Amino acid sequence: MPIVLAFNDQQGSYMTRTLKDVELSERLRELIENRFGQRGRFRLLQEASEIPEWKWKNLFYRRQEAGQDQIHFWVTTYPDDEMWLLTGVHPPRRENYPFANDPPVARDASTIGDRLNWVVEEFASPRGEQLFAYLEGRYKRKVMAEAWKEVILRKTEPTLEMVALICSDRPIFAQWVLLGYASASSVDPTDQRSVERWTERQREQEESLMKTMQKNN
Repeated sequence: MPIVLAFNDQQGSYMTRTLKDVELSERLRELIENRFGQRGRFRLLQEASEIPEWKWKNLFYRRQEAGQDQIHFWVTTYPDDEMWLLTGVHPPRRENYPFANDPPVARDASTIGDRLNWVVEEFASPRGEQLFAYLEGRYKRKVMAEAWKEVILRKTEPTLEMVALICSDRPIFAQWVLLGYASASSVDPTDQRSVERWTERQREQEESLMKTMQKNN
């Protein structure tokens, strides 16, 4: 359940806004300052977005929270900012990314179905009709190709059985698929810090294995 805040506007009327709205608006203010500096920022924002200057001023000076038009403008114009703006999580860098898929963007991680689709793309190379048949065969017809098709095409959310199959195949992503985040023992592929921690654990395990093998030789 979202946390709802009540505040008194300049006309004395009480309005509500969620904590998520407040936090997103704070991140957008930070991005505005970083990208548009100080001099003439609101005029430039109006020229770039066709959203009135006064609306950007109201947002920046905390008289109102970010509107859908402002959010849409920002993520469309600056897609690299999308994950940070919408979730507060810094996306992983593509350089040296340890997984076989590109880092997920916000729209790739909003539902269990989105996250499951990303994991499927991470380990499965077939695409299209071949992918549906591949998944049916990989899991010994426990789920048929037509059912996989509905999920991969994002027409429906996955069943519990589908989630269990994919998570058993790629357990490092299981917590992220189910919850949208990961503890220190797992990995969240949308979070740079989580990826770095996982990479470091992998390196330590490889070094430990190498030392063990050397001792046994």
